[in-house]
Amino acid sequence: MGATPKLNVRATASSTWAIVGVILLLLNGVRRCVPVALQPFTQGLGPAGWCAYVLSGFFFIYAEGYRGFQQKFSPLVVRRALLLDGQQPFHRQVLAPAYAMAFFHAHKRRKAVSWGLIMGIMLIVALVKRMPYPYRAILDAGVCAGLSWGMGATLFIYAKSISTGKAPDIDPCLPQEP
Repeated sequence: MGATPKLNVRATASSTWAIVGVILLLLNGVRRCVPVALQPFTQGLGPAGWCAYVLSGFFFIYAEGYRGFQQKFSPLVVRRALLLDGQQPFHRQVLAPAYAMAFFHAHKRRKAVSWGLIMGIMLIVALVKRMPYPYRAILDAGVCAGLSWGMGATLFIYAKSISTGKAPDIDPCLPQEP
């Protein structure tokens, strides 16, 4: 594991860009899912379909939003974003969202997890797009709920860190430096 530098927690242009960039990426996912997720309100569902629709939302809020984002991904993103100050190399500041998500300048295992996760998500998206109505609409509704929770968690953790002066207590997964 990489050494964890002492953090002077404050909002910088780079840390704000990192958080905004990650939120925009998640928001794009929500934007793409919402039209399909809303189809049941015009095309209808039976009682079992509505039950599945609601359960999908709760499942994704818990599994994706709370467990995935709030407990793991969002604290990591915020912690790494807060490392971005004027002393970091220019490319890390420009690519702040990718840096915060640990796509580069992270130890090998964390980079592998980040890249594997994004590739896995892309594969799942491709498979779900092939699903017929109402199954795709039910899943997309859950995804919208989970991603929305994740955006809120990321913003909340960032705002809390700035207001309290304390970064999330999580390893930023920095590579070993000589």
